[in-house]
Amino acid sequence: MSHEAAACAPARPDAPGRAAAARLRVPGRADRDGPRAPSPDALRLFAGVTADVWLVGMPGAPPEAIQALRVVVADHARWRELLRDRDRLRDVYDRTFEFQGMLLPSGVLLDANETLLAFTGVRRVQVLGKPCVDAPWWKVSAENVGLLRRALTQAMSGEFARQDLSVLGADGTQAHVDLSLTPIFSERGEPQMIVMEGRDITERLRTLHEVGVARAFLESVLENVQDGIVACDAEGRITLFNRMAREWHGQGPEAVLADHWSGKYRLFGPDGVTPLHGEQIPLLRALRGAAVKDQEIVISSDHRPPLTVLSSGGPLYTPSGEPLGAVVAMHDVTERKLTEQRLRHDALHDRLTGLANRALLYSLLEHRMARFRRQPECAYAVLFIDLDNFKDVNDAYGHIVGDHLLLEVAARLQQAVRQTDAVARLGGDEFAVLLDNPCDATQVMRVIARITREMRRPVRLSGHEVEVTLSIGAALADSAYTGVEEPLRDADTAMYRAKQAGKNGAQLFDQSMHESVVRRLTTERELREAVAGDQLRLHYQPVICLDDGSCTGFEALVRWQHPVRGLLFPGDFIGVAEASGLIGALGAWVLQEGARQLREWRARPELAHLSLAVNVSGKQLLAPAQPDERLLAFDFPPGLELEVTESTLIDTPEAGAHLRALAQLGVPLSLDDFGTGYASLAAVQRHPIGTLKLDRSFVAPLPAGKRQRAIVASVLTLAAHLDLRVIAEGLETPEQVAALRDLGCRHGQGYVFCRPVPAGEATAYALAHLPGRRPDA
Repeated sequence: MSHEAAACAPARPDAPGRAAAARLRVPGRADRDGPRAPSPDALRLFAGVTADVWLVGMPGAPPEAIQALRVVVADHARWRELLRDRDRLRDVYDRTFEFQGMLLPSGVLLDANETLLAFTGVRRVQVLGKPCVDAPWWKVSAENVGLLRRALTQAMSGEFARQDLSVLGADGTQAHVDLSLTPIFSERGEPQMIVMEGRDITERLRTLHEVGVARAFLESVLENVQDGIVACDAEGRITLFNRMAREWHGQGPEAVLADHWSGKYRLFGPDGVTPLHGEQIPLLRALRGAAVKDQEIVISSDHRPPLTVLSSGGPLYTPSGEPLGAVVAMHDVTERKLTEQRLRHDALHDRLTGLANRALLYSLLEHRMARFRRQPECAYAVLFIDLDNFKDVNDAYGHIVGDHLLLEVAARLQQAVRQTDAVARLGGDEFAVLLDNPCDATQVMRVIARITREMRRPVRLSGHEVEVTLSIGAALADSAYTGVEEPLRDADTAMYRAKQAGKNGAQLFDQSMHESVVRRLTTERELREAVAGDQLRLHYQPVICLDDGSCTGFEALVRWQHPVRGLLFPGDFIGVAEASGLIGALGAWVLQEGARQLREWRARPELAHLSLAVNVSGKQLLAPAQPDERLLAFDFPPGLELEVTESTLIDTPEAGAHLRALAQLGVPLSLDDFGTGYASLAAVQRHPIGTLKLDRSFVAPLPAGKRQRAIVASVLTLAAHLDLRVIAEGLETPEQVAALRDLGCRHGQGYVFCRPVPAGEATAYALAHLPGRRPDA
């Protein structure tokens, strides 16, 4: 029997309405569970039938509805006609461009059209009979779901609800819909169902957004352009005064005519005295069709000095040629009147603070030096001043607040010195003070003390009180100086020495400072040549298994074979490499050479067990400038480990992410000098460390030191619980080795075994100390 015939077959006489009601229930669900949503087949059967017929199969349907259904079933011809009408209506319902659906008063989804289902990629059977709020097409966000719930609550209470919501398509696209929920009431005035309609307004919203953006862009351009712009309509009424025009005129546009502009806003001719009238007003000329080009006028207002502007503009027309009005743009040329004076002042003074700039300081210093050469009793001194941690202020509060701080510092410096002294700003947060005679070392220190007292008062910035400290370097007059750069250079050198001493201090220059700087610069220059040339060497210190004395690996230590000074150790040049930025290139060379040597060792079967540890600086763990210096891009061979110090992790907290990325690549990591800092355990906890290198300061007192033995035992216990390897550094006596072995330490290195040696000697040592056999006594 066909589905249609089955649907139209007469019901049993004793229960005609019961069969129809059963078809509207969910099969297999017990009646005790309460009313159930109609099955998809029942929905297709009864879609398009009047609201009364829909209610027939629902529990508690009125008898009149049941009788109506019996009549429909009995009349086959009428039923077929209803089916055709239903199909036509259903086709319209499914093909509409809008998203449509029907809900029960409880919010359960009763139906959804094909437009909605096709867009969201959901099958009807997946959503019917379930709460509408749980439908998978709603965008899951707190705002979207909240708006949907409010709209459903309003509709379920019998009120029309409308809301803009976001739905998700089958391909993940997002659409915005204008959703309306319309309650349908029964004859008794009770909500019978809710009609859901959604119109896709994505394009409309996009268009409105683009129009709004374009309008906002044009308005922003007009408001932020540095020229004043005035416009009027076709009747001559002023319609536009942009921000600059308002500032110049001292008031906003009022409903005045273009020919009244002059009297209302006090416009004058180029002389600033003769008022503009009639045809002389630029906007009126443009409104009457003239092309205005660089007409000079003067705008006078009560709140600012007169401005001289050049006016240019013309008439405005629609695309069809109808007049819209006129527009005039005004360019401020007042500065041209003051160009010579301003250029002279700006050439010699700092724009922000008004202090003397470097050029004026050089001129004044040159004059003082010439006078000192003529009159040695007329001494001078130069102070070089730098704000401590000024970058932190800029980062925390912004450059505008930073500028306010510079202004305050400039004012306090001027208060602390004499009128005959000169204060200059050299740039950024650097200042200089040129002290006039009398000016010996005692007087200089008195001035520095006054400056320090002035800066002790906190500076209030952006609602916060900020403590400002200075590092000051001073250079006294010297007959050996021949150019203005020399005393400034020496004062700068003394200032950096003050910073190195802990900031918030002062230093007088002496010749040893200059010699130290020269040595550092010479070392930096020669180190660049060493990195580029063939002057670097790697020496290797073995790591020993304390149980059998075998060599398990090496630590690579860089050496510099200086052509004049001989073999230099890291302490002679690593600091210079880090300060000069050479540490990246130096570290890359060490890593490449160490990897090459390790591959050579492990290519030999008897040495395949060896590992190699390479020290890395905190600077290397930051993103370097050169791609070939990046650790993450390096091809690490098996057995190559990286060693970092605890101070590196503390001084460069950004290194943590870099270390975790290296660990994810499988690179073993060691913590060198463990126990020398204040946060060793925290370093082990936060970073993916696999090996602890116990600092020599804990090893040296062994075996006699009870406290040291207890500390070492605790470290070894901690390492065992954390599954960490421990290597004791600085072993120098057999007694230390025995004590560590008794405490459970399994690895060590130090002079008692072998000093760092070149690769050839390291190879021979490893071959002589293979695992499983002890070296000859």
